[in-house]
Amino acid sequence: MNGDLVCSHFTLTGAPGREPARFGFAERVAAAADAGFTGIGLLGIDHVQAVATGTSEAEMARVLADHGIAVAEVEFVLDWSAGPDQPERQAVARYLEDTVWAVADAFGPRVVSVGEMVASEEMPPFDEVVERFAALCDRAADHGLLVAIEFVPWSGIPDILTASAIVHASERRNAGINLDAWHWFRGRSSAEVLRGIADRIFVVQLDDADAEVVGSLEDDTVLRRRYPGDGSFDLVGLLLLLRDAGVEAPLSVEVMSTEHYALPVAEAARRAYDSARWVVDRAWR
Repeated sequence: MNGDLVCSHFTLTGAPGREPARFGFAERVAAAADAGFTGIGLLGIDHVQAVATGTSEAEMARVLADHGIAVAEVEFVLDWSAGPDQPERQAVARYLEDTVWAVADAFGPRVVSVGEMVASEEMPPFDEVVERFAALCDRAADHGLLVAIEFVPWSGIPDILTASAIVHASERRNAGINLDAWHWFRGRSSAEVLRGIADRIFVVQLDDADAEVVGSLEDDTVLRRRYPGDGSFDLVGLLLLLRDAGVEAPLSVEVMSTEHYALPVAEAARRAYDSARWVVDRAWR
């Protein structure tokens, strides 16, 4: 892990995940660059909406180049584990994949984050999940992408143990994991499993949270995250664990909260960068 920081897509949107971004693409890129980030994340659907409303890919590329910012990561593919008996979920997955491939072909991000939000009991048998994940990795490879499973505590892929089992069984060189600090600390974590899959951790997302969950886990993660260092997570300890395990993934900052969404984009980016920089510097010292 080097000292560069990537600004996650949702850190810059000024809106909760299911709502369109409150700020335009150029505003977000400028804010990220001014704050000190070297890259941003981009949601496939956001890219589609930007193009549909008159922002060309060529214009987006010029904005990125003018500010020295790369599109470092793209997200998010859901429902890729669905089988023929779930045609609606399959259609969602195909659409999301198409949006992601478009970003990959236009801007060359390194990695796509994927996951499943259905409950464990709604997931197909393990061998079918592995087969469909491997096929997703093959399609992503055609666009030059690594594929990072983001485990989510309330989902069918709830922890790093489950995600690592899928990655190993897929036998795909571009298969790996997105380790989001919120999901790590709110779910079942395992330093032993992390060490065993350190070379396949492709993204590390930094964020923080209060000691106690208020309401549902889903609300806690999308409405009440804290800036790195402002909550209860031992982020310094996590970074040291990752470093000592040999993880070399980029560090991405993903802050999602009602208070954060309300800020002007420049201030949101600055707070996200400064707080993450403070935590990273503490860990490296």
